[in-house]
Amino acid sequence: MSAIHDLISQVSDPRLRDRLAAEWANASRGKKFGLVFEDHLPELLPLRKAKPRRGDLVCRRDGPIKDVWQVQQIRNGMAVCVKPGREAQQAAGHTPDRDAPVAASQWAVEELLVVRQFGDPIFPSLVPVDAVANGPADAPWHTLIEADNYHALQLLEYLYAGQVDCIYIDPPYNTGARDWKYNNDYVDGNDGWRHSKWLAFMERRLQLAKRLLRPDNSVLVVTIDEKEYLHLGMLLEKMFPDARMQMVTIVINAPGQTRKQQLARVEEYAYFLFIGSAEPPLVADDLLNDKPSHNPSTVRWESLLRSGTNSRRVDRPALFYPVYIRPESREMVGAGDSKPLGTPRDAWQIPAGATAVWPLKSDGSEGNWRASPEYLRQLAKKGFVRVAEYRPGEGRGTIWYLGKSAIQKIETGEILISGRDLQGAVIVTPNPEVAHGRKTVAKTVWNRPTHHAGWHGTNLVGAVLPGKTFPFPKSLYSVVDTLRLTVGQKPNGLVLDFFAGSGTTLNAVNLLNATDGGRRRCILVTNNEVSADEAAALSARALQPGDAAWESLGICRSVTWPRNKYTILGRRDDGTVLSSDYYTGRNVERERGRRFMQVGFVDPATLESAAKKRQLVALIDALPQTLVKEPCPFIVSEEHKASVLFDPFKADDWLEALDGQDHITDFYIVTPLKRVFDQLKAQVIDLLGPLLVSEEERRPMSKGFEANLAYFKLDFLESERVSLRRAFREILPLLWLKAGAAGRRPELKRGEPEPALFAPDGSNFIVLLDETRMSRMLKLIRGREGLSHVFIVTDADESFKNMAREIREIAEKTNPDLQVAQLYRDYLLNFMINHNQHRATTGALVQGDAKGARA
Repeated sequence: MSAIHDLISQVSDPRLRDRLAAEWANASRGKKFGLVFEDHLPELLPLRKAKPRRGDLVCRRDGPIKDVWQVQQIRNGMAVCVKPGREAQQAAGHTPDRDAPVAASQWAVEELLVVRQFGDPIFPSLVPVDAVANGPADAPWHTLIEADNYHALQLLEYLYAGQVDCIYIDPPYNTGARDWKYNNDYVDGNDGWRHSKWLAFMERRLQLAKRLLRPDNSVLVVTIDEKEYLHLGMLLEKMFPDARMQMVTIVINAPGQTRKQQLARVEEYAYFLFIGSAEPPLVADDLLNDKPSHNPSTVRWESLLRSGTNSRRVDRPALFYPVYIRPESREMVGAGDSKPLGTPRDAWQIPAGATAVWPLKSDGSEGNWRASPEYLRQLAKKGFVRVAEYRPGEGRGTIWYLGKSAIQKIETGEILISGRDLQGAVIVTPNPEVAHGRKTVAKTVWNRPTHHAGWHGTNLVGAVLPGKTFPFPKSLYSVVDTLRLTVGQKPNGLVLDFFAGSGTTLNAVNLLNATDGGRRRCILVTNNEVSADEAAALSARALQPGDAAWESLGICRSVTWPRNKYTILGRRDDGTVLSSDYYTGRNVERERGRRFMQVGFVDPATLESAAKKRQLVALIDALPQTLVKEPCPFIVSEEHKASVLFDPFKADDWLEALDGQDHITDFYIVTPLKRVFDQLKAQVIDLLGPLLVSEEERRPMSKGFEANLAYFKLDFLESERVSLRRAFREILPLLWLKAGAAGRRPELKRGEPEPALFAPDGSNFIVLLDETRMSRMLKLIRGREGLSHVFIVTDADESFKNMAREIREIAEKTNPDLQVAQLYRDYLLNFMINHNQHRATTGALVQGDAKGARA
């Protein structure tokens, strides 16, 4: 029900109530432009651990949360409650009915549940639940907060206002499938107010989220489907008028989801809002068109010494000659001419100051080189030859040269010459624009198989948590690709997801960090709700929210936490390892064998005509018949990946034509003789070497991630306890987070008294709890490095300013970014300000004194 309808329902006169309702219905039928929705009454938060006190709003534990009462007095364990009225209504800005009687009811205190309205001042703390550490000791920690996200966002504003680089959220899509709650009730398709409830629900959270984003450079990403994308777009446009907003269409199920009398749906949407100077980076994959082919990340140098068949001196005497090098630098200075077979090696005259490297095999026998003396001299002048190893006294060494394929790539710019080494040989690297694909901007339509929500969302969660189902998890890789576009250029970026669900965003941050070496930090926020069906089954067993059996089935404890714990460790609690692999999005080159086929069913002598050769080529998919042109003893093409040798007697010419044709993968050799086929196969392998294939690198899930994760549950403090300085133990986790969550979280041991000065070893923050220990603290921080925050507990503003100035004078030289904050005043004021800001934008049931407020 909207706020106006709730107010009308409070009118006691039935005739007047009906008249007002009718008039409002007529007025609201008028045509309206822009986004118009009802401002629903603020949502309510149950505080299950709080004891009711005078003035608190409460409801019956076994009743609806919207049936709100106010505690008037408590006596002998019984609470006298009244409906919020008169004073409470006046405080809320409402005009009370003076003649209406105040109806009082009385219940046992244990039957009542304290509730707070969204927008009431809260004083939050974080209760540690669990943690997993699998990263370096000094690495920043990820954070999981079990809480209603509205109150978690209020807390995060105290911790990280204006510091978040990317907010990625996947809110409930409001499909009418009872997948989200408003005021503790599931919203279904029969609720006539579900669209305006959803917009009110989103607006309140986006108001807080906006204050977390870096105003100078950050990105907000919100995913949605066709049910609310138009409404959401208008809401975002209204709330972020200065941002550059684009809607991306993501194909998440290419086969399509059929619906009665509708087109098959294949997509969802993601709104990208670029704030300040933020802009999408250039990427190799535009996420729509075919992925670019990748060249090797290294340049292949070929061995000058021939191996395999025809590699003896007697096989090719003209390729037996000395290569002259300077022993000290291993620089090639020349090459001797070949001499007739049988000429002894000492018949060659070696230039002064040089030594000879001969084509000798590992057993000392004479072999031959793969290039003629004249061609080798030409290569050496260009720097295309280098001596990798020389063995004095043996006349042997390892010499490398650039083949024809590499030289062609230098000429076309695919390989760059970046300099020369001490030998004068060129230093070559692949052109990054070609090797990794020419950079472009990602498109607004994404179509990648890895974005399939079923294969890489549902199935992936099932692989980590066997037997556990979670409705509609995101594809891990669609989130990774989103993060590449938003924080890919920010290796230390801060990412927030306050609709965390199964925790895909943290899984994606860890995978991206592992891929590019980043140290990004992720904050997840999710409630611990159970599904509507589970809630019904638990209620039938007389269980309530807060009971251990109920809470154990909640999403945070049964899905979000175990999923991310297991993926960080690479194994489950029972010791079983995660057996699948991640795609990393990074290409690597691996050696693959070339394919050789013996065509033994045809006698080479019978292929005397071009027509018969074409008949054979017709059986090979990779070659067109038009390549057969007489005379045609073989086919070698720079544009095709297959080659055919029709006439084995022309093998030498075929091998010479193949030299440098590294792109050819398939070889068809026409010969009935296995011996001839094996010889020619060995010669091709020797000539071209292994095939380098670019493929996407995979990362075993069992490897886990070098990451740390702290799990907290949001709780609330009494304001008096904070103002009386009795909440240090509860606030300590907040100080650790505010200081960047670096290193292990320091804590006070059970029963340990609060210290006057809290400065644990290795911590990047210090807390001064007793002003009289100021001199001790100054001595401690003098020359200390790695400090990010100093917190001072004092109520005196002038005293704080003086102490802060002294601290900065001593510590800022070694800690230029040091921040000095005042406790607990800053903490209390922050949440009182949050309260006032919210009151300016929304209504309330009751507004009272902030003293004693819990949430």
